[in-house]
Amino acid sequence: MKHRRLIGVAASVMLVAASSTACSSSSGGGGGKIHLTFWTHTHPPMITLNKALIKEYEAKHPNVVIDYQQIPNTDFNTKMLASLSNGSGPDIINMDDVSLRGDYIPKNLIVPVDPKAMGASSQQAIEDKYIGATLDGAKGPDGKLYGLPTEFNATAFAINTAQFRKAGLDPNKPPATWDDVAADGKKLVAAGQGGFNFLYLSSGQYTQQLQILLNETGGSIVDKAGKKATIDSPQGIAALSIWNKLINIDKVGNAHTASRDATAPFADFEAGKTAMTIMYPWGVGQIKQDNPSAYANMKVVPLPQVDPANPSGRWYGYYEAVNKASKHQVEAWKFIEYSASQSQRWLTDVNFIQPLKGWAQTPAAKNVPFLPVWEQAYSRGRFDEIGHHWNEVQDAVKTAIEDTVLNGKPVDASLKRAAQTIDQALPD
Repeated sequence: MKHRRLIGVAASVMLVAASSTACSSSSGGGGGKIHLTFWTHTHPPMITLNKALIKEYEAKHPNVVIDYQQIPNTDFNTKMLASLSNGSGPDIINMDDVSLRGDYIPKNLIVPVDPKAMGASSQQAIEDKYIGATLDGAKGPDGKLYGLPTEFNATAFAINTAQFRKAGLDPNKPPATWDDVAADGKKLVAAGQGGFNFLYLSSGQYTQQLQILLNETGGSIVDKAGKKATIDSPQGIAALSIWNKLINIDKVGNAHTASRDATAPFADFEAGKTAMTIMYPWGVGQIKQDNPSAYANMKVVPLPQVDPANPSGRWYGYYEAVNKASKHQVEAWKFIEYSASQSQRWLTDVNFIQPLKGWAQTPAAKNVPFLPVWEQAYSRGRFDEIGHHWNEVQDAVKTAIEDTVLNGKPVDASLKRAAQTIDQALPD
């Protein structure tokens, strides 16, 4: 697996090296202009607001030009990591917390925040603006902060109310447990409606969804020391068994026919192929923009639980950070500060929640759909696990899920194989 990873990264490095947008070649410029490059993944509402913020910032700072590029979601993580590892890449990155904590910070690819450039007296002064622990997704073991969130997500559930009614189900009594999801899903499918499915996209997304179930069963992928795989524990087996039971025993969804379009992860829900799906705040905004009719029938409810008396949830965020190779780090942080200062617009225009203290009481929050559900979800979340060679770990998790869910291999056998692969990737 390590050999295959190196081949893939090498190929991406060659691709990035040929790009004219690397910060090593794009920084600087004539006429006193400062040229910054900025890369994000693809999410249409986010792209629209980023373009508007860039235009405004350039108008306020005529000496700054920002080259904004969007990388297809399927290539985003690999291309970004390869470019920064090669000493090139953009000045400003927007990256998820697992990648930051698992790769970018340990590999010294990005720099700590610059409080002075951001108009703050210290890192603590920046942290004091945010809800406790929500910035931990961009912190290193040394406690230094390496980025600010453009979005911070908690996990909930969405149902199609029209499909529920057609199946004789009450949308005001949504499933509270995964057993309820199975029971409701069977009724939906029997009535010719959509059931439920997970997303079958990148290895990271496979891992994130299993992490939701692991949080509820009390399982983990590796031990707290990050030196031994625990994914094949009874709790891990229980987590993957929930996934497998829903798809292959209860047959409430078809893993083989699920949409694989990473730029439209809720395509099946929007099309009515599923009537239930795991949901995030940004997903609500995307569905509202892309498919108003699906949005009109959508209701967001709390995430189903293994034990409703002891609920858990999952957090994740995307943080803007600065490439260590950037020749204009101060200017990069100034732009990030401007972006972070527009939290109300991130909420109204993109449905991206930034975890500033008091966000739920702001004028923009009053118009956030399903606000009470999101407030509850934010109160019980935690970040995903990370560790050494986490990309390889996530690949092993994806393989285990596919071995069972797509290929019919027993859960315990799939996870045992994954544990062996993970142990090889972890440090001695």
